[in-house]
Amino acid sequence: MKKKIISARVFLVLLLFAASSSWAAGFGPEATPRMNSANSALKAAMQTLAVTPDAPGFMVLTNAGYGQADAGSTEAYLDVVAQATGRTPGTRTLLLVNTPCTEPLWFTVFRKDNQRAVFIKLTPDGFKSQPLALAPASLFKPEGWDSARKGLVGARLFSVASISLSWAEDAPWPMLKGAELHDHFCPGLNAGFMVKAYLDQNLPLGPGDAYVFVGAPPICAMDALQSAYGATMGKHGAYSVLSAKAADKRAKDGVAPTLIAMRVNKKKDTCEGVFIGFDWAKSESFTGVTNADRTPPGGKSNPLFFISRVKMSWKLAQMDMQDKLACIKALGRFSGPAALAGKVAGAGADPYALALSD
Repeated sequence: MKKKIISARVFLVLLLFAASSSWAAGFGPEATPRMNSANSALKAAMQTLAVTPDAPGFMVLTNAGYGQADAGSTEAYLDVVAQATGRTPGTRTLLLVNTPCTEPLWFTVFRKDNQRAVFIKLTPDGFKSQPLALAPASLFKPEGWDSARKGLVGARLFSVASISLSWAEDAPWPMLKGAELHDHFCPGLNAGFMVKAYLDQNLPLGPGDAYVFVGAPPICAMDALQSAYGATMGKHGAYSVLSAKAADKRAKDGVAPTLIAMRVNKKKDTCEGVFIGFDWAKSESFTGVTNADRTPPGGKSNPLFFISRVKMSWKLAQMDMQDKLACIKALGRFSGPAALAGKVAGAGADPYALALSD
């Protein structure tokens, strides 16, 4: 009788071990066959790129947690990525792109040294893959860009290439987080982080202070400031108005302001503001990317439109922030009571005029 009891206990232990092993392989109690398919696709991509989970120098870019799979949310696929590839946010090797929640789930495995990648996307026929050559020598040619864009990656090539190449140049983590929110790297987003560096040096926050930003006109830099400071519209930290003409009126030496930054302290009843512009001509001298490059015939239908933006962001990622600060111009200052920030934000067509006249 005792032997039977011992045998039963051993069987129960083995059963529990088998169940726990199956659970681990299935990525949790709500695992689906699709998750196992994603695991296989990621491992196949790693084989293609000749990398292993314990190897340095590669990362995964994905919209898991934002996009959808089988009409459901995809946060569980982040565990699939971590288990299959060994990539994690804590090691700066797992980046999450904020895409529309209706966009199908996708992953990119990117190798830093040879700048090769594999793009994986969930399609009605399951996970499909596309190898990508992201090295600038080939990608920055119209034929190279078009060849890649015609495949599975499609328009997502802009996100994949711009973030991957900036990551390969060791872009700081806060900037990568901004690119996650913005869903790509571009010159405008870079300008936003240059503005942050300028404010940290010239208009730093003290106890009780908060920034209020007005994009006038709104550009990508506003997303960088939102990411860096938590300055969202819902928390009354950011506003935008379509006022390109108003900005052009205050241009100096060919540089027009693109945003107003205000340091507000309600307890002290103070508002200190500055008009900030981005010197595109100066950036051209650093990156070699001209206004003609960024505005090619045909606009977004021309691959040079995207190539110029990826190239400029890639070049900027190689520069020291102190050098990039030369592109930021303070074009006007003002001050007043804390309520002035709200008035400027709600000024409508010309917030610059109200800031200077109040």
